[in-house]
Amino acid sequence: MKKTFALLLTLAMLFALCACGSKQSAPGSASAEEWTRVGSFDNADGDFLSISFSDTEGYEGWAVTFMHGDELHGWIIQQEGDKLHGNLVAEGEEGEFIVTISEEGEDGLLLEAEGGESYHFTPMDVPEFSITMQINTEGLGEIAYAPEGEALEFETEFPVQSAVQNLEGPATYVLAAKPEDGWKFVKWTKDGEDFSTEEQITVDVAESVEYIAVFESAE
Repeated sequence: MKKTFALLLTLAMLFALCACGSKQSAPGSASAEEWTRVGSFDNADGDFLSISFSDTEGYEGWAVTFMHGDELHGWIIQQEGDKLHGNLVAEGEEGEFIVTISEEGEDGLLLEAEGGESYHFTPMDVPEFSITMQINTEGLGEIAYAPEGEALEFETEFPVQSAVQNLEGPATYVLAAKPEDGWKFVKWTKDGEDFSTEEQITVDVAESVEYIAVFESAE
């Protein structure tokens, strides 16, 4: 779960760079050909490191995300000689987290924090997803979902109206729908076609598909 969270945060950071309206002064020159060890890396302690090249105007350099326990750092740093070096604290935020990243072994990386610890990383196995299951709602209601055999619970603090599950292969899921006050559940549809009038269903997912829980006003 932590790796998935970190991957999402990495993507969020890159999207934020692309959407950012204010520009910093352009850092030193950087080229995607100068550094070859990119992608996602982890270690035996569950730490996570992601490196990718950014050519966003004003933010050219290496987008690095480092997650250690509950601590997350990420920003753009530059290549200095045969290493990456810089501050992984975003501009405008307090403090510094200066790191140096160098190649280690055939395909690993060494991250050294200034005045702190050293972390050894190897490439992380990132699954290739072949099936996408979308679960959405029409009208006012919420959904819950879980692989067959796991606990199925509705979120109480942040009710779920839509979700996407990326699967490595065929799987069986249980889906459930619950209407909001003043609404009633009508049916599930599958790829736009009527599928079931039961609030809780078990589905075999063997290819990309969209299920929609349809609700209508009870008044």
